[in-house]
Amino acid sequence: MSDQNPDANSKPKKPAAPPKPLTDRQVKAGAAELLREAKRILKKYRQRIAPEPVAAIEASTNNLAKYRSDRNWQAARGELERLDELLHQHASFARKGLIRELSENVSLAILFALGLRSCFYEPFKIPSGSMMPTLRSGDHIFVNKFTYGIQLPFTTTVVGQWMGDIQRGDVIVFRYPINEEEDFIKRVIGTPGDTVRVNGEEVAIRRAGDETFEVLQRKRLDDPCLDETGEQVIGRCALFEETLGDKTYVVRYTSPVDPRTGGLTRRAGEWTVPEGHYLVMGDNRNQSHDSLAWTKTVEAVAAEGVLAPKDMRDLTAEKMFRLSHPDDRSLREVANYDHLVYTAEHRSTKHMQELELWRQPSLGRDIVFATAAEKIASANEITFEQLMEGDAFLDTHEADRQKVLDAAAKVGKMVGRIDRLGGYQVALRLDEADAVLTMQCGRGACQTDGAFAQKLAKTVTEFTGNTQEDARKLLRGNAARYQQNWTSRGLERDKFLDRTFTANGEVANDKKNRVRLRAWRDSQEHENFVYDAAILYAQQSSTAGEDNSDSPQLQAIDSLSSDARGIETDDGVVLVNRLPSDGMIYLLECGTSRCGSVDEAVALATTIDQKAPAAARDARRLAELLVAADIGWKEAAPPTVEPRRYEYDRMLLEGTVQAGEYSLDLYVWRKPPEGLDAKVKELADDAAAQPDGAVAEGGYSTATDREYIDVFAIPSAELVIQVNCRFGLCPSRESAVGLARRALEKGRDTTNYIDENAERPYPFVPRGNVKGRADRIWLPTSRFWLPIR
Repeated sequence: MSDQNPDANSKPKKPAAPPKPLTDRQVKAGAAELLREAKRILKKYRQRIAPEPVAAIEASTNNLAKYRSDRNWQAARGELERLDELLHQHASFARKGLIRELSENVSLAILFALGLRSCFYEPFKIPSGSMMPTLRSGDHIFVNKFTYGIQLPFTTTVVGQWMGDIQRGDVIVFRYPINEEEDFIKRVIGTPGDTVRVNGEEVAIRRAGDETFEVLQRKRLDDPCLDETGEQVIGRCALFEETLGDKTYVVRYTSPVDPRTGGLTRRAGEWTVPEGHYLVMGDNRNQSHDSLAWTKTVEAVAAEGVLAPKDMRDLTAEKMFRLSHPDDRSLREVANYDHLVYTAEHRSTKHMQELELWRQPSLGRDIVFATAAEKIASANEITFEQLMEGDAFLDTHEADRQKVLDAAAKVGKMVGRIDRLGGYQVALRLDEADAVLTMQCGRGACQTDGAFAQKLAKTVTEFTGNTQEDARKLLRGNAARYQQNWTSRGLERDKFLDRTFTANGEVANDKKNRVRLRAWRDSQEHENFVYDAAILYAQQSSTAGEDNSDSPQLQAIDSLSSDARGIETDDGVVLVNRLPSDGMIYLLECGTSRCGSVDEAVALATTIDQKAPAAARDARRLAELLVAADIGWKEAAPPTVEPRRYEYDRMLLEGTVQAGEYSLDLYVWRKPPEGLDAKVKELADDAAAQPDGAVAEGGYSTATDREYIDVFAIPSAELVIQVNCRFGLCPSRESAVGLARRALEKGRDTTNYIDENAERPYPFVPRGNVKGRADRIWLPTSRFWLPIR
């Protein structure tokens, strides 16, 4: 059996076809590419290749270049293969592989795409409803990035700005100045040099170079406001067509009380746009986080830490101050400077007003009226007719004049004093109302007799209409600021005791057959008023003839106290005592049936004095001052069950004025860019101040016709301070120095005035942050390619 070849029956393979020779065009292109590669390798890697191969590569490179130049493509073919082999053998480490070349090509493509996106057009998705109704959340738009010039990729440099300027009213996309990783879209309202003023829904612009503001014109539209889906109508919202220059667009305002907004606040302020920046606002005006709301956390100077209100109270005669920042810090970016003004609430007697009322006085209206009149120095009887005489207003306004006359008819008697400088002080007896009224009014509040007559008449009319009305509701201030001090009426049982006792417990009108105690605990009337009224009552209790000289006189009762006085009359004994340590005053009337002598009345008074300390501590013990067991009689008139309010109350309006002469300006600079010495010298020159070391070494001071000025530096804190103190607040140089030294002392400790987490506005968009103008909407399809206006 012969061997057989297993492949004997198979067909022989065809020899591989020889590679096709390169065409002349391919040789030309390949030569150019290989020459570039050879030159690159020799330039960069010559030191890593042996000298002989370097010489061979250079020779082959020269030959190939010559053949290419001579267009000798046949010779070039051979040299091309020889140079390729040399590079492969001796410089393969430096040649590009397929992956590397592919990566470079892809990178070039990406760079090209990025360049196109960065310089020409970029798609953008609207992230919120801050631009409604112009743009809704979720809209897709195209941003034209060459309208304002071309921004070099990954930089803020813009070239070709001649292509177009950013205009007021343009809708722009920009990098958020607070966090440049975020993109925002808003409408340009202010351009460089403009001043933009916002007051609620009113927007006004003073263009660069203009002197006046122009309010943006608006027209309210009847269209409803829609939610972000564009389908649901929302309430408390209005649309307005607003015009800014040659652009007209629609904005919307949502009411601040809309519960959807969480109680939005009224926007207000004034901003001046610096060079190279823009102020922007959202079309959804009070629901947009825009220039008006942007803030940045910075380390800032707070001037009130250098001079605090407590320092002002300690070092001046004033006790109340209003703080203000003339250049409002909420609108100022500068964090190393602060300007604070303290204005004193200066008490002005010219604006003081006071009203006192006694309703059904327990001592009788005649006694209280007489006592009140006695308190007015040089008082004379006055009539409303006298006050109205010659008043230009009342002479020409009959209705107002009649109101005064109607009130005058309710007054039994009026006495008082008119001081042409100090003002008015009067006491009125209101017989029908069984009341007494006193009023004071300074010239600042009541500038004419007629004005005072009207104020007094109005008070009388309102009070007689309701005698239980509180004084605080009857006396009102005017344009001045007032500190209100109302003496509350309180419950009568806590302030006043009125007890009557008789032998059989029955009411007796005959004073001889009764004992009556009236006691006042912690009296709220003016000092000595109740005591003086009780003394007058006791003095008038005498029934001796009409000639007062024949009437018995009050006698001191030293066995009780230095203020105790008593008088014996035909009806019995009347005794008045004041216990200052217990805040107690009492009037005891003891008829002859019980007190046959002053000594017996003094014995009862001694019992009252012993109980007074307990009553002073506890109002509930007031009723125990004198009880039936102390007298041996019965109480004739038990106290009223229903609580009553005390008869007296007072309203005092202490007028204060915020006048410039009672103010202080404090300026603080930290780390001024020009340096401490230069800043101090600049301020001193501006104030025409002279060197003065009274406050600090190297300081300056001066006195103008209205204020003292001190300028000084604190090198350890890198601080410069200027204090301007008006003469009303600083009547002497010593007082001004005291305030400046306090500022110096506190300024040395930076923890007093450095706020590390201060919020400062950051309202403007730098030109380099602007990416382009929003041109057209491309999604949703229902609004495809709509222009953005």
